[in-house]
Amino acid sequence: MPALAFYASFTSVGYAKQMDRNPPRMPIPPEQDGLPLKPRRTTRIAVEQPARMRSQALYQIEVKVRDVSTCGFMAECAAPVPIGSYVSLDVPGVGPVHAQVRWQIGTSMGGMFLDPINLVRCEWTAVKADPAIPA
Repeated sequence: MPALAFYASFTSVGYAKQMDRNPPRMPIPPEQDGLPLKPRRTTRIAVEQPARMRSQALYQIEVKVRDVSTCGFMAECAAPVPIGSYVSLDVPGVGPVHAQVRWQIGTSMGGMFLDPINLVRCEWTAVKADPAIPA
């Protein structure tokens, strides 16, 4: 019967120190220190409206869209949605819009539309016409 081999674990050889879950932050280069953040590519419009979102796994969840732009959205979602997953968001007046989940922190999440949308057609952001005043 062959002898059993012993393999050292990461902790027994000191690798645990190298596998720190909280690595030090990268220093800010002096030429960028104090500069303002980059402006967003497009303006966000607050909407605070419910919507349906579907994932590639074919499940559907209710979300509350907090804001929208031509390039993406931010929403509140009770269920965890994997970062990088592809979803379809039902946008009133536009229809289903394909997006990729870019971030999620707690119940807040953000998605980037794969193709920019036209906010003129979006019922959330369309300017409501004033009713005609009877004469």
